[in-house]
Amino acid sequence: MQTIPIDFRNPVVALSGEIDMSNAVGIAHSVKPLIEAGGPIVIDVSGVTFIDSTGVQALFAVVDALGDRGCVVLHGVNGTVRKIIDLIQLQSVRPNIHIIDCTVLALAS
Repeated sequence: MQTIPIDFRNPVVALSGEIDMSNAVGIAHSVKPLIEAGGPIVIDVSGVTFIDSTGVQALFAVVDALGDRGCVVLHGVNGTVRKIIDLIQLQSVRPNIHIIDCTVLALAS
């Protein structure tokens, strides 16, 4: 997992590989300063190949910690991640999360 600053005011947290119980806690740790600052948090999941319920709970925790001080934008949602998000109807469960299919990092390069 890495944070790639696209712009000083708009960092992007890029996740890759599998997100499961062995590493899901790292999501909250990596975005903690962004949660504290408030505003939108952009997470690029285009490199994520698998996400389990622990990974989904980690995303919920980020959204819940942010509360009404901002939103979470998931970019690059595709494949297995798209199937899980559609299955659990993530956007209807958490209104301050937004799903975008494009890939932030590809656009930035």
